[in-house]
Amino acid sequence: MGSILKMSGRAKHNNSNFMNFVRFKGTRCRNMAAAAVIKNALFKLLRGAGSCLAMPDDSGIFRQAGNLRVYPRNFCTKTTIGFRQQMDHTVPPKEYKWTPGNLINESFRLGPNGHVCIVLNRQIQIPAHVVKLLWKNATLRCAVDGGSNHWRDFILAQSLTANKGNTDNSEVGIIEPPDLITGDFDSITEETVEFFKAIPKIRTPDQDATDFTKAFTVLQPVMMQRKVTDVVVFHDCSGRLDQVMANLNTLYKKQNDSCNVYLLSSDSITWLLRPGKHTIQVPLDLVTSQRWCSLMPLGSTAHNVTTQGLKWNLYNAQMEFGGMVSTSNTYSTEFVQVETDSNLIWSMGAYDFEEKLRANIN
Repeated sequence: MGSILKMSGRAKHNNSNFMNFVRFKGTRCRNMAAAAVIKNALFKLLRGAGSCLAMPDDSGIFRQAGNLRVYPRNFCTKTTIGFRQQMDHTVPPKEYKWTPGNLINESFRLGPNGHVCIVLNRQIQIPAHVVKLLWKNATLRCAVDGGSNHWRDFILAQSLTANKGNTDNSEVGIIEPPDLITGDFDSITEETVEFFKAIPKIRTPDQDATDFTKAFTVLQPVMMQRKVTDVVVFHDCSGRLDQVMANLNTLYKKQNDSCNVYLLSSDSITWLLRPGKHTIQVPLDLVTSQRWCSLMPLGSTAHNVTTQGLKWNLYNAQMEFGGMVSTSNTYSTEFVQVETDSNLIWSMGAYDFEEKLRANIN
């Protein structure tokens, strides 16, 4: 596809005459083509005022009187072409379905073959029963470096609570240790090493990636063998913005058709929506209580985003940092649909997490 600028006779600076020289060939992206053609034509007119501009063939070369100047033809990018075809349904958009209720108040299990649990180096503030059930139902359990310190603290705290008779631990049984511990081991304590001395420890010393990202290098061969696609991460947010952004960067690096990564914190579930059409089944409790949700175009512009089922929907909207983002939104129905041409971070308040945390503090 491309746009062809065809001029005859001597170029003029008069705008009304100038538009008579412009015609389009071979593209449906007319708005894009028009803008590109006009921009390039004006540039050439300014540089060679009074010269004759012509395109004798489809070679993509503009010939200017007295000199040969080579200018590239204006192409719509493949990404844009593919997206336009998706939006026009020439090519059906890829469809995804998400059931976050399985993480917070239903089966506590993802996928037919279970899921992977990863503990990062942050205090675990998610309600204990959610953590224990997700951990119990996991096919593979991993602590990342200092995350093993926090998992040790969690096991000891739950044992102390059970011994005091304040909770019934029978619903989850004994809390299993991790299947493995990974990282560069600059945060794990000697007490934790001794506590988990029987657990395999795999060192990942590469400093060009975070311990979280490197853990996937170790886990993914096992995930492929066991046909597990879902990963639940206990990552709670902290005061370190750089670490929060690094965790989101890992979503971009590792989420694909064979790996869905969910970041679980005391108040939210966060994951990546890739280009396509997404249906999110929102737990009814979140709809009736009007809990928050958000869409964030991290890293690149989303040129066309359309939603259904939100209180404030988007219609063919462009989203980017420095422009429009959708935060503090909420739901109008139990099913939310998001159609996007670019990656978006979806984050949603999780039922009762925030309230339970406040109750524990009080």
